Amino acid sequence: MRAATAADGTQRGPAWARTGVPEQAADGTRRGPAWARSRGREQATGSTADLLVIGLWLLTRAVLLVVSLNPRLYSAALFGDIRFYGAKVERMFQGELPYRDVATEYPPGSVPFTILPALLAGTGRGYRLAFACEMLLVDAVGLWAATRLGRVVDAGRRRIPLAYVLAMVAVGPLLVLRFDLVPAVCVLVAVAMAAEGRFGWAAAALGYGTAAKIFPGVLAPLLVLGMVPALGWRRSLLRTVPPFLAGFGLTVVPALALSARGTADSVLYHVQRGVQVESLWANLIGIAHLFGLPARTVYGFGAYDLTSSVSGAAKALSGVATLAALAAAAWLVWRRARATGGLGPADWAGAFALGTFAFVLPTRVLSPQYLVWLCAPMAGLAAVLAGRRALWTLVAAALVSQVVFPFRYTQLRRLYPFDIGLLTLRNLLLLVACALVVQAFNRRPAAREGAVETRG
Repeated sequence: MRAATAADGTQRGPAWARTGVPEQAADGTRRGPAWARSRGREQATGSTADLLVIGLWLLTRAVLLVVSLNPRLYSAALFGDIRFYGAKVERMFQGELPYRDVATEYPPGSVPFTILPALLAGTGRGYRLAFACEMLLVDAVGLWAATRLGRVVDAGRRRIPLAYVLAMVAVGPLLVLRFDLVPAVCVLVAVAMAAEGRFGWAAAALGYGTAAKIFPGVLAPLLVLGMVPALGWRRSLLRTVPPFLAGFGLTVVPALALSARGTADSVLYHVQRGVQVESLWANLIGIAHLFGLPARTVYGFGAYDLTSSVSGAAKALSGVATLAALAAAAWLVWRRARATGGLGPADWAGAFALGTFAFVLPTRVLSPQYLVWLCAPMAGLAAVLAGRRALWTLVAAALVSQVVFPFRYTQLRRLYPFDIGLLTLRNLLLLVACALVVQAFNRRPAAREGAVETRG
């Protein structure tokens, strides 16, 4: 087997390429595959969970739950989607089937998470509380994944789980009043599994996330690209494609059996959407409106879009820009993977955060709950300085976003200058956060860093 060349120009032999673990550590101690396996297992399953982190999570989530469910403390404007979930489930309880009789804009992976709260509390007033509690359970899985990741890439320190607890709560009540947390946690689980070398489980998590909200599907190629320099194309694909399809098909196959057309429509629905008022494209149109470009908001596809003489061009360009951004993310991942002989455990959070940014920023829809998608993988970057800067920039964007929606949303729809300025600030913070993620991902590899041997 041809020796691999590291970023510093040193040659690494066949054993390192097979396992992704350096044959000799920086201190001169020789460490082979058995050490890599035991190290990953010990760090992943280590001691009992940190009570400080758990206590902080319980405190912040209790406050979030109270605020989310009390419109006097926050806003009832957030309850629209959750009422929509309950109404759809009520129709299912009357004998109608999802995707065949009940049209929905959400992919099949979302259905179990909208039905379960109704089974426990009905579709009336109790549905909102049951749904929020269900999302808190999903959030607990996210904390488990963040803790597990921290044990692998951050010497068991608290930075990653603490970053997860604090960054997620900055999104506000949308964290528990939408099901966007489900695909976000799937991505974070995939990060943790990939860091341990359990690439099959990582692919399965991405597969279910794709079935729930589509966007994790763009991260699956990045998973493969990060593995190829250490394992080769054939082994990388064999390790990832079957489990990805299994996770994806768990809910998609039954939905296709009920109605292939209805299932396809749940995806095509989003393809047909306009330029949503909070997107970067609409933000540019809004700024141009302040200088004389005629523009107005219209309601369609369950959201407010911005229409003008350039909206059609913006819609077309958004697709091209998204493909270009995804290609750029893939190139960055491939370049680092080749330089290091495969992505190391600490690289996966950055790779998946890059892919998520590449999907979110250039598209023509940028709903406030999409920030949940970004927070999850970015919590894994808290081990490095640039990553922490990126995460806290995202937190600032999330706080500004809460001002925009729900409190100033009516004014934004009317294109008031102050609110266009607020949206511009939010979107500029997102762009800065993306640039900092690129910086964190491109940092110089640590002396002991390398791809973990695959175990699944």
